[in-house]
Order: sequence, then C-alpha cells, then structure tokens
Amino acid sequence: MSINNITVCPHCNLDMELKTAPYEQNNVTLGEFEAYVCPNCGRVFYTDKGYEGINKFSMKKKN
Repeated sequence: MSINNITVCPHCNLDMELKTAPYEQNNVTLGEFEAYVCPNCGRVFYTDKGYEGINKFSMKKKN
C-alpha cells in the first residue's frame, strides 16, 4: 500500500469513502480527482490515480 492510498482516516479512525474530490490550487478549483474522503471530518487523501490526474492537468496548464 502506498502512502497516498490511506483507507482509514488517521484523525477519526473511520473507514473513508472512495469518491472524487475537488483539488484547489491558489483558490482555483482544478477539477475533481479520485480520493478517499472521511465521512466524519471531510479530510481528503488523493489516491495514486488522483495524483496522476492532478499532475497531468498541472502539466497541461504550464504549457
């Protein structure tokens, strides 16, 4: 298991839900990407697949 694929919230110790979550950078939402979201506190942990999408999107914006 990689560090990006946390399935239990370290804050609440509850199972998180796999869904899409918005990614914001400089107060601008770049899109929705795959992440584990805690149903209790709302903390978001992006999966490896989510980070791949974020990186692809960021690279397109720079070019």
